[in-house]
Amino acid sequence: MNNFRIKTILYLLTLLVSVLSIIYIFISYQYIKKSTLKSLNTESINRAYKVTKQLSALNDKMAWEYNKYNNALIESLKYAQDYFAKYGKNASLEKLKAQLDSTSDSVFYHIYIIDNNYVIRNTTFAPDMNLDFHIIPEALKVLQKTYNNPKYIDISSATNDAVTNNYKKYIVQKAKNKEFLIQLSLSIKNEKNINTFMNDIHKSIPNLLSTNVHLIFLKDETRLSIDIFDSKNYKEGTKSHNLIKENLFNNFKTIAKTDKTIDMKDFKKYIVKFSKNEGYKDIYFYRDSKYIHQIIMPFYSYLNNQEDTVYIISIEFDESEAREIIQNIEIIAYIIWVVFFIIIFLLFYIIKSRVIKPIENFQSLMKNKKPVDSKLLINTNDEISSMSLIYNQLLKDLKREITSNEELLEEFKNFTANTIHQVRTPVSVIKIALEMIETTNDDAVLQIKASLISIEHMYDSLSYALHHEHVKFTKEKLNLSELLKQRVKLFSTIAKAYDLDIQSSLEKDLYININQTEAEYLIDNNLSNAIKYGTPQKEIIVKLHKIALDINLSFESYGDKIQDTEIIFERFHRINKDRQGNGIGLHMVDNICKNNNILIQVDYLDGKNQFNYFFNEDVT
Repeated sequence: MNNFRIKTILYLLTLLVSVLSIIYIFISYQYIKKSTLKSLNTESINRAYKVTKQLSALNDKMAWEYNKYNNALIESLKYAQDYFAKYGKNASLEKLKAQLDSTSDSVFYHIYIIDNNYVIRNTTFAPDMNLDFHIIPEALKVLQKTYNNPKYIDISSATNDAVTNNYKKYIVQKAKNKEFLIQLSLSIKNEKNINTFMNDIHKSIPNLLSTNVHLIFLKDETRLSIDIFDSKNYKEGTKSHNLIKENLFNNFKTIAKTDKTIDMKDFKKYIVKFSKNEGYKDIYFYRDSKYIHQIIMPFYSYLNNQEDTVYIISIEFDESEAREIIQNIEIIAYIIWVVFFIIIFLLFYIIKSRVIKPIENFQSLMKNKKPVDSKLLINTNDEISSMSLIYNQLLKDLKREITSNEELLEEFKNFTANTIHQVRTPVSVIKIALEMIETTNDDAVLQIKASLISIEHMYDSLSYALHHEHVKFTKEKLNLSELLKQRVKLFSTIAKAYDLDIQSSLEKDLYININQTEAEYLIDNNLSNAIKYGTPQKEIIVKLHKIALDINLSFESYGDKIQDTEIIFERFHRINKDRQGNGIGLHMVDNICKNNNILIQVDYLDGKNQFNYFFNEDVT
């Protein structure tokens, strides 16, 4: 019956462990999967933030660098005005460009002739030929203001050209003949342009697929105005800004994660709100067999503060490898579960046959203090068998030792009780005889009195040690000042015999709540130790005084410093084994202090060992 019950429990335990293992592995798999996805997602977002931060820093740097050339732009514009006034609007732009470029080794210029329809009709920068500024509302506003005010000069902030990826700083003014607008662009030679920056970014982030950066103007609340800052689609495709706007519009429709259709009017509100929140949106999707993580986020730079704009960057990361990692984690999880289940089954089978059953038998025998049957030890030769043999031998030795110790303890108790009882009678006789002796030898009488008091102290100590565990010592309100005065007077006789003197400073009428026998034992033991271990011809100082709500009792005696102030309170420990003593005095003092909440503090100051005891004053 017992075997069947243990077997059933073991199978249930095996089933429980198997279920828990499945749950644990499943939870671990889910946790690792989520943690991995979260880590990869966070890594991509951090990389996106890194790109935007570096791009913003590059913008700020370029803005700072290009601001240094404002005066050069103004002087170049004056030269161009004079040039066209002299040669007309059909004058050679290449010749003017060469003359402007020759003024500095660090910059180069491009020249644009814009007619009254705000179309570029002639330029040294071929990609912008015939560009109609009506598709760039923000630029159109500036040109209209310049055309209507011939004296007005507009200097732009540094901006990026989406075709060349070079930064440019523009200046524009109406020509002196008032027929067209003259626009100059200045670029710094050998600058780190956006193209170089993006190439470096792609090298440092291998799984980065694409980046598209758009500059959104926030001033106009009625319509959406977007410029291209950097776009692979723009460079490889058409220059139509409407196409870029449509691409961005579709991106935001996807990223908004809503079933509602976003029209251009709502889109303006949505994109402004998104840019001001300075957060990010991201989605995962498959494209061309790739698992792509797209992140769209706004970022700002010095240029944004000047023009009330925001950059929107759309970054795509190829997370196909990360997806494979997740799938591999799932496969590994299944393999681990199978292996773990097999190991658990084998482990419990071994534990059942070789550990649990023998230990239960062994435990039962130990509980009943019975030896292990020698027939059971023949079949096995493992650690449990060896332990059983040792247990049998120890059990025999222990029983024999217990029997012997019980006999010795009983004899010792009888001897001690009889000795204590017999000591009391001769001590009383000696005291009576001492009172009857008449002698002129004071030293002899002093030695007898000291010896008699020592014997009484040893008797009291033995009696307390023998009975303190069996007798309840009732507490009472005790005048510690008077008791201490009596005990000091009594032990002064012993001190004189040891060529010592006890000096006392006792504050009167200090009461504590303690049993008188325990209080006497505490005082007597400290006085006895001070006499025993004190330096001859030196005084022993006893002090009793009140400190705040506590009473401090201290015993000070000259002598060598006590090295270990904790071990001296252990049972049978003696400070100096050359001196007489049984090593239980301070141990009993420590027990009395614990039972009465008395704080002990041992110090060494000015060549004296100090034993301080702190009592709570009984004010009732």
